[in-house]
Amino acid sequence: MDGQGSLTTETRAQRSAAGALAAALRERGLAATVRRHWVVGAFNPAGEPGSADHDDGHGAGAGDEGGQAFGPGLRQEVRCTERPEGALWWFWVWWDGPAGSGPDLEPLCPADEIETAAQRTAAVLTVSPG
Repeated sequence: MDGQGSLTTETRAQRSAAGALAAALRERGLAATVRRHWVVGAFNPAGEPGSADHDDGHGAGAGDEGGQAFGPGLRQEVRCTERPEGALWWFWVWWDGPAGSGPDLEPLCPADEIETAAQRTAAVLTVSPG
């Protein structure tokens, strides 16, 4: 926000993209939230331990329509931020560095490619059975 309290064009674009991606992920059966710094966090609630939908008794989680189910406990974050040349992009967020070092960001796709970002994020959280 600038000193006037209004959102900059970049921030509006990030807010819009983050909201659209969260909605697209929810349409795919994932839980998705928009967090600080335009991070979208996603996971499959059916894959969480203790979920009523976690297992149907036959080894398949809820949403196992096409022979695929979401892996238990899998979570993914993506962030909408600028590339060095100034274009807004989605980045994978990886928290595997030393404590206190912050996340590593890996380019995913341009921020306006919501369906691509949703499809790739859902694919990361999907596993093929057996």
